[in-house]
Amino acid sequence: MPKLTIDGIDVEVEDGLNLIQAAAEIGIEVPHFCYHPDLSIVAQCRQCLVEVEGVPKVLPACNTFVRDGLVVKTNTEKAIEARKATLEFTLINHPLDCPICDKGGECPLQLTTVKHGPGYSRFDSPYEKKVRKKYYLSDRIMYDPNRCIMCTRCVRFTSEVTKTGELGYNNRGFRKRIVTFPGKDLNNELAGNVIDLCPVGALLDKGTLHEERVWYWKFTESVCTLCSTGCNITVGVDPRKGKVARVRPRYNKDVNGHWICDRGRYGFSEVQEEKRIKDPIIKVKNGFDITDWDFSYQLISRNFNITGGFEYSDIGIFASPKLTNEELFLLKKLKEAVNSPNLVSNIGTPIGEKKFGLISSDPYPNSKGVKELNIDCSPKSISSLISSILEDRIHKLIVVEDDLFEVLHKSQHSSLTEALGKLDFLLVIDTKLTHIMEYADLILPGATAYERDGTFTNDKNRVQRLNKSIDPPGNSKPQWEIINDLIELIGNTRSDFDNPGGIFNTISESIPTYSDMTYDKLGYLGMSKQV
Repeated sequence: MPKLTIDGIDVEVEDGLNLIQAAAEIGIEVPHFCYHPDLSIVAQCRQCLVEVEGVPKVLPACNTFVRDGLVVKTNTEKAIEARKATLEFTLINHPLDCPICDKGGECPLQLTTVKHGPGYSRFDSPYEKKVRKKYYLSDRIMYDPNRCIMCTRCVRFTSEVTKTGELGYNNRGFRKRIVTFPGKDLNNELAGNVIDLCPVGALLDKGTLHEERVWYWKFTESVCTLCSTGCNITVGVDPRKGKVARVRPRYNKDVNGHWICDRGRYGFSEVQEEKRIKDPIIKVKNGFDITDWDFSYQLISRNFNITGGFEYSDIGIFASPKLTNEELFLLKKLKEAVNSPNLVSNIGTPIGEKKFGLISSDPYPNSKGVKELNIDCSPKSISSLISSILEDRIHKLIVVEDDLFEVLHKSQHSSLTEALGKLDFLLVIDTKLTHIMEYADLILPGATAYERDGTFTNDKNRVQRLNKSIDPPGNSKPQWEIINDLIELIGNTRSDFDNPGGIFNTISESIPTYSDMTYDKLGYLGMSKQV
């Protein structure tokens, strides 16, 4: 490992690192715009200039690599003046619109100007800056060429990461701008990442244009639940509107690197639509009506007989692979409490390689968790559940966060419809209206992945924490809390769990492959499960 000196500090680092990376390991920031660790090095913004002993001119730190005996100085007058001059050139035609720019508050150019800029302007008279028209690169991404500093991160991303090559640039000098190739739009499945890559406010999300300022938002580190990869994300909530406003990728080298797909980025809007269930709903003579939790629990008590305990239960339970490990574990506890013969689930089966190494064909976040908790998820499990209903062995069914009409093939829908019609009582717990609810006697409102805590086990056996970003709407409750109530209500069994952390710690005590884990030890990056 090479040994070098940076600003008088001796450091030993991995071979192959550049000076930006080496300096970062000892807490020294070298400002930069065009450099990104997952993209090729072009050294064209020249903002990372440093002085290297024995070299007469300042060098770009991004394209200068570590070697034994190197002496680097980032804080000399020569290096500082070089960076100030570079920044001054960058700002010559940059518009002075920070107060109205959507990037304000998290703009690398803005922050670099404050920390490393000259602090003054040599233009002492009105100066006419070049103004060019804004345009859209896709139906979601707007480009403002006036703010663009031509770092070409976005171009390199579509060339090197997605390999779709939609973006390029034309013209020269201040007329240079980012364009899409003729006949193409920026519409690949990772396109939204160029917004995060842009070090200025040149590439912006159309959906949040001129919305709330970023410093008003509340940010939570969580995981995406739209496929089995479990990408690490940061969820931004606008507390003034009480809604999720933005989802951005969060770096985890063992899961998703720096990127997320556009489905994970924009999928939050689907959970904030009008189809959300916000109150318990009961079936009445002429349809359905809204009720409250007290009446709902009374209805459950009347319809799930608990007198004398359960020698044999006629209750079936369907557990979705969208549920957290904690919720699945509680459903197993419910199964034991009521002596149910049927607790079944389904899982996704990945087909082929992940697209871009990121997008899994398994749409469920916790297929691995279902298998690890030993819940019946065989191909025939749901068909067996339906047969048990048709043969009068099951009279009551609990379905949690899934729609059996979506799970089963259309050829089985007629059998499912017949089976649901024979039930004495159907309880559905979910977040939005689904087809199966047409047959429900009681519907209880759950919380989405943005509104509850828990853990998922991704397709690489990594256990990661889901963190609550926002309160559920109306009278909704997290699924783990509802299931916990059901254990006491119909299982006639005391449950001492009062948070997902305690439930997970119990899981780790009872399942060997989770034995070295605790809820706190999972942290924000998760832990790989023993196999």
